[in-house]
Amino acid sequence: MRDRDREVWVTGLGMVTPIGTGLDRFWVGLQAGKSAVKRIDRFDPAQFRSQVAAQVDDFEPTDYMDPKAARQTDRFSQFALAAGRLALADAQLEIGTRQAPRGDRFAVYVGSALGGIAYAEQQHERYIDRGIRSVAPNLALAVFGGAAPANVGIALGLHGPILSTANSCAAGAVAIGEALRLVRSGAADAALAGGVEVPLSPLAFGAFDIIRALSAGHNDRPLDAARPFDAERDGFVMGEGATLLVLEAREVAEKRGATPYAELRGYAATSDAYHMVQPRPDGMQAARAARLALADAHMKAVEVDYVNAHASSTPLGDAAEARAIARALGARAREVPVSGTKAYYGHPLGASGAIEASICALAIARGWAPGTVNLSDIDPEVSRYLPGVRAEPLSSKIRGVLSTSFGFGGLNAALVMREVR
Repeated sequence: MRDRDREVWVTGLGMVTPIGTGLDRFWVGLQAGKSAVKRIDRFDPAQFRSQVAAQVDDFEPTDYMDPKAARQTDRFSQFALAAGRLALADAQLEIGTRQAPRGDRFAVYVGSALGGIAYAEQQHERYIDRGIRSVAPNLALAVFGGAAPANVGIALGLHGPILSTANSCAAGAVAIGEALRLVRSGAADAALAGGVEVPLSPLAFGAFDIIRALSAGHNDRPLDAARPFDAERDGFVMGEGATLLVLEAREVAEKRGATPYAELRGYAATSDAYHMVQPRPDGMQAARAARLALADAHMKAVEVDYVNAHASSTPLGDAAEARAIARALGARAREVPVSGTKAYYGHPLGASGAIEASICALAIARGWAPGTVNLSDIDPEVSRYLPGVRAEPLSSKIRGVLSTSFGFGGLNAALVMREVR
């Protein structure tokens, strides 16, 4: 029964994003209110309709691991290791010390839509050009989705459950939600949970471009390309990044004197069972995920002070989400402030829900939530359902937050946080 479940606190945040790596730089990037989208320079994008993305350009793996570990891992696992170390440092938690949760009671749950696909593509090109002997010997150990959490567990000495979720763009939120359930149940005392995505390679990028999911109308103005809820949105802007959160059972965190950002209170996931690309237009199942997450949190819609929306900037997706949030929150949807934050850092697929979960935790802890960058002319179909969608930041006491995440295949997830009481 829930009355015997444990509270779960968010005590640490670690991120690698296009607007900043590490909490301090990420926070500065959010407050700057500017997009990090640019013309792709990892490869020549001239053959594609879309030619822009949000890249992490300042990442140096040896800042977070020794050179040998950096050579033995790909960017997917490197991002995870960096985010994990940053999150533990932010939580002031050193594994193996008396104050820290035991390593055998510490889980690692990481979501990713594509895992190490970019590295696999690179190695495939080497295979085609020079044969199998030219392929890196770590290829088989790098491409699968579980490689990132496994490498985190190995590097940090965490012997609890390892889980990799691949629920498309909802993967990071699902990983966090499943980690909540694990810790809340008592099966673990703590978890590193979130999402990692490194999809910026020609084939991976092109796969989304060929189905016209990506923005192609702002190649000459990259900063304007990602436009959540805006009438001129024309597709999402791919990004890369990682965020892991430290989740701890309240009594464990209190014992070591941790300062929490927020309580992770509720989670739910549903399926549209409708279409592989298009969301269900009425948003019914997405709304059900949000309602179930609120019920899981033992909270009412009126207790939601801010919604961080998935808002990927696709014409169909943003409109369906507006209907979904309105269905989920009822009358509260006419008042609650809503923003979509992907114009800052693009859409890093399975990592996006984790980045947005960290924004929600910060919003509660610091009384400030970012606005919707590039929202100059809100889509009437959105404002009809969500008049609270805002371009400007929100500076206010924020007690409860709803975060939504949706992925291809109609995979829906929702997380609920509230202030610690």
